Amino acid sequence: LALRKSRCPMVGISPIASIWTQMLNDRTHMKNDNANAREDAEILFANERFYAAFAGGDEAAMVALWAEDGTVCCLHPGWVPLQNRREIMASWSAILQAPPPVACVAPSVLSLGPEAAAVICWEQIGDNFLIATNLYRWERDAWRIVHHQAGPVNGRPPDALIAAARSQTAN
Repeated sequence: LALRKSRCPMVGISPIASIWTQMLNDRTHMKNDNANAREDAEILFANERFYAAFAGGDEAAMVALWAEDGTVCCLHPGWVPLQNRREIMASWSAILQAPPPVACVAPSVLSLGPEAAAVICWEQIGDNFLIATNLYRWERDAWRIVHHQAGPVNGRPPDALIAAARSQTAN
């Protein structure tokens, strides 16, 4: 029996080296998955703080959550686009004088790179739902919101997700 030294055609290395490379990649992915899960949790926490400020009429918290550097944008339902921080903060000041009973339902994180992410969620106000996109950027050692857009949507999230959001806001 003649042993032949074969090469892995995909990476051009021996099969043993290919296995080791895959194992190392798997460990790296595990580390990346753990880091991504932690980052997603941090982004979701920033999003929770946003909705807590919104529902609670907490203007100081809302101001602290919005990015201070770079471009920002806010699209409230029925409003013209607001594209500078001063206008955005003035809009939130007006809204937060009598905030609606808003709850965030079923948020999910979409990574946009190492320093940016989006949260897509439903906003429940009474029995009505909007769909929202909140964009975050890593700024000054925290996730800061750089874009908020909410608007009408056909449909609603599943009842189980609505119930879960209600139980979280009750705690």
